[in-house]
Amino acid sequence: MTFNKKHLILIHGRGSKPSHSEKERLVLQSLLHGLNRVDAAAADAIKTSKIKYDFVYYGDVNNHLLLDAMDKKDLRRREFSGKDARHNNQKCQLAGSYDADLEDLLSQQSFTKKAYQRFLEEHPDKRGLDDVAAAVSWFANLVALSDNIIKRATPDMGAYLMSRRVGSRIRTRLQAPLKQSLIAGNDVCLVAHSMGCIVSYDVLWKFSQMSEYRDVRRSGNRVSKWLTLGNPLGEPGIRKNLYDASEAEDGEYPRHIIKDWVNIAAKDDFVCHDAVIRDDFKPMLKRGYVESITDIHRGIYTFWKGQQGTNPHKLYGYLDHPKVAKQIACWIHS
Repeated sequence: MTFNKKHLILIHGRGSKPSHSEKERLVLQSLLHGLNRVDAAAADAIKTSKIKYDFVYYGDVNNHLLLDAMDKKDLRRREFSGKDARHNNQKCQLAGSYDADLEDLLSQQSFTKKAYQRFLEEHPDKRGLDDVAAAVSWFANLVALSDNIIKRATPDMGAYLMSRRVGSRIRTRLQAPLKQSLIAGNDVCLVAHSMGCIVSYDVLWKFSQMSEYRDVRRSGNRVSKWLTLGNPLGEPGIRKNLYDASEAEDGEYPRHIIKDWVNIAAKDDFVCHDAVIRDDFKPMLKRGYVESITDIHRGIYTFWKGQQGTNPHKLYGYLDHPKVAKQIACWIHS
């Protein structure tokens, strides 16, 4: 089978990160392992570069914002003991710090409810207790929170939502490869996780609405599949801070830039505890801006555990899940 002009682009989420190269390695390892669970040919197509693959990294921005928000005596600063050679030796998480946990994840054989319950019994249960889960819950229930509280709760996500300068810096990382690929006529699958879903939404809106991206619209090309994982776009407080939040009706939503939107939410992932996106973005369907919006959330169990316990929101856990891998494999063979 020929895979000419297929391009997979993957953008990560918020939180502290290892170096660019290390994060890229971990993500690719998880992606390929997940694909090998369901379709070895699809995994091989990426591994041998028959499918073009780009990883969009903005972890250097995250790390800087998180460190800047910490007191100098904060013990969490110890986490940033590595250096990122691709970003001016900026402090980052230490290389190799995820390897043992990733090995455990990739050894998981069953993805059933029973296996998940056993997993929770065997490991400390931290579901919904991390800072971003708490903050997103605030977004959901207290839409009128002050900008300062949001910035303190999640320094990186808060800065993206509240600062045009920071937001622009992050969006540029995705805009460049995605714009080039769409104009080239490539068949694009865009995979976004967590905060990366917000970044993707804003970039897709800009491509479809702003005058400086007429060349993208003139190409007539669209993202074939937008796959969102651990997606917080269902939260009212997130939506009120999107790029199109204050637009009139004719300026709302990305339009004619996405063919199919598939949203996958894992059990107990409180970052996306509103697991159903279709109802929140139904006007996109009614107006014909997108061909389909599909929510997949029943029976999605992820199996990441780290030093602080289980984390159903982790990107690696999503990428290694057979149902996520199947979505990517189906696009590869389409």
